[in-house]
Amino acid sequence: MTVKETRGEILDQLSRLLTLSHDAEKGYEEASENVDDNELKTLLLAQSRQRAEFAQELDREIRALGGEPDNGTSITADLHRAWINIKSTFSTNDDKAVVQECHRGDQEALNTYNSVLQETDLVASTRELLLRQKQSIDSANSTMARLALVV
Repeated sequence: MTVKETRGEILDQLSRLLTLSHDAEKGYEEASENVDDNELKTLLLAQSRQRAEFAQELDREIRALGGEPDNGTSITADLHRAWINIKSTFSTNDDKAVVQECHRGDQEALNTYNSVLQETDLVASTRELLLRQKQSIDSANSTMARLALVV
């Protein structure tokens, strides 16, 4: 494992998390449109707003380090969100399928955060920001895992 230390490498990793946050924001928003339960819809929209806040924080961090943030989503995530729509259309239990996909998406996000935190030499304030965001994603992931069992 090589630790990424240069400013460019650090900015690349933060940009990766920024794109991930935009992806999650859009994914949760679209997930909320594919569920019937109003409480679940509210929860998913809250997660979307939280990921938008994460994106704003990462945007500021990238700018503070002299980078230029990319505010788009990834092609992979666009395909993933389309897959959520297709799966929920054909599923006999829409809410369960959507929750399972959100859980899977959060798990992927956690893997990415872990990778960035382990492989990148970050200043303490940036590391703290990422650890706080990761903890929130972990909490959401646990909630989605529990919901997938009962929805």
